Amino acid sequence: MLAESRHVLLSGKKSQFADIKIIPTGMIEVDIPDEAKHYQADFDQLCFYTRNKKTELVCRSSQKDEAVHWTLDLANDDARELVSMIERAEDEFEMLMRSL
Repeated sequence: MLAESRHVLLSGKKSQFADIKIIPTGMIEVDIPDEAKHYQADFDQLCFYTRNKKTELVCRSSQKDEAVHWTLDLANDDARELVSMIERAEDEFEMLMRSL
């Protein structure tokens, strides 16, 4: 069970990149080196909203108020790849748990 990583260009930010790591235990970690920011969340806290040529990745609180913790603007292709990575991680984790 290995984490998958991607280096993506953030939309709307000139030449700003994020390093995103998908961890099969149900976590995502985001590092934005230019801003010295680090975010993490459970998969169930994530929502993807697509508008035109960009997709907004939103991390919401898992509590009733559903406050927004952080957001990232991504290109649609990068967002689709992240969704695929999350699905693969969930499948891999599920297969591992069934085999135990």
